[in-house]
Amino acid sequence: MAKKRKPVLKAFVLCNDIRQHTDKTRVDLFGAGLSVIRSVLTPPFPCKQSFWVYLLVNDEKEEGRARLAIMRADSGIRYFFPEISIKYQDPIIPAKKAIRVFNVVFPQKGVYFVELWYDGEWLLDNRLELEG
Repeated sequence: MAKKRKPVLKAFVLCNDIRQHTDKTRVDLFGAGLSVIRSVLTPPFPCKQSFWVYLLVNDEKEEGRARLAIMRADSGIRYFFPEISIKYQDPIIPAKKAIRVFNVVFPQKGVYFVELWYDGEWLLDNRLELEG
């Protein structure tokens, strides 16, 4: 029996904004590597924040299912977002996805992890700190 091959993750980047060029081949990631969000609200928490996730992934299958989650580092409480279908035209060419994470309610300042799940399995996470 052949072992199931995992997808090849080429990029999983948190950023403030994403803009695709009209030629559809280039993407600008503004604030790429986002790791700290400073709340400007008074009182600061709970607060709603929005950001982008840029995903570049290859898979030998014709279709995969990606899902983002946000996990609190202090408690391990995890909030899952809906699954996103990723279709591959060619297994050699990676699929690009720009995912808007909109108005997430963060209950308090602290460290969170933005996780990437693929076909029901955890692949990777990025640390995100919220400051008051």
